[in-house]
Amino acid sequence: MSITQILLSYLLLIIAVIALLTYWITRKFVLRKMNRTIMKAEHNYQQQIANLQMQLSGKVNMLESMVEKLRLSNQELNRLNEIRSKFMSIAAHDLRQPLSAIQGFTSVLIMDRNTTNGGGNNDQKALNNILKATDNMNMLMADLIDISRIESGQFKMDKQAFNFNALLNDVVALQNVSAQKKGIFLQKYEYPQEVTVVADRFRISQVINNLMGNAIKFAPQGGRVEARFYVQDNWLTFKLIDNGPGVLHSEKDKIFQKFHQSDVDRTAKKQGWGLGLSIAQEIVQAHGGEIGVESAGLGQGATFWFTIPLGA
Repeated sequence: MSITQILLSYLLLIIAVIALLTYWITRKFVLRKMNRTIMKAEHNYQQQIANLQMQLSGKVNMLESMVEKLRLSNQELNRLNEIRSKFMSIAAHDLRQPLSAIQGFTSVLIMDRNTTNGGGNNDQKALNNILKATDNMNMLMADLIDISRIESGQFKMDKQAFNFNALLNDVVALQNVSAQKKGIFLQKYEYPQEVTVVADRFRISQVINNLMGNAIKFAPQGGRVEARFYVQDNWLTFKLIDNGPGVLHSEKDKIFQKFHQSDVDRTAKKQGWGLGLSIAQEIVQAHGGEIGVESAGLGQGATFWFTIPLGA
């Protein structure tokens, strides 16, 4: 073998070694770097997918929230439409009664005056009935005005210190007239101490008058209504107990809603919008108190109560 062939053989061997070395270096460093780059790109891609999924989930939740709000808004609109329809029906019915009474008794007065040339024996009776009809209309209008003030946020309380015992005596004396006409025994339990409350005296009397008037209206002939109150831990609790038709369990949550009128005693003459208890609830809550009703069921009577702080 010539020297040229030997040198060529060594040269080829060196080239082969360099090629193998280059391959090894490439595989060890370049490919590893490529793998790292690929893994990093894959990680970034997965992170982007995760971020997009989170954004999509947020959008979906937002969309679901908007759909729920829309559903609730539609429900509220339906409820308001039902209230509006019910109100129009009640208003037309309840305002027609006193207006018809005024018209009828005025006609009696005119006829009586024409036939007797100067007024007859029915004058005073007709005038009294006209006065009752106008009083009824005034009460209906007062309830509407109160509800309007509540809805507009203008239902304000004029809180001043007053004697609660004296207030209750005044309300019982007023309501006792209606109670005696129905033969209902209205009893007030005396509290052993004078109690001073810082609250709106007119509005608190309005609450008690409403509760007591309802109890007398729905109590059976010869029934019993008891009013009592006590003080504990700087809170006053008032209770009105009757032996009337009671309150259905299903109505306990509805009875303080606007325009709600109980169907427990369908024989009772309904007078009013069904706003009295709703207004009473607003008054008590405006004083920082609570109001509620307890009843064992039909025919078991009911106990209406409210609590207010002495320093409301």
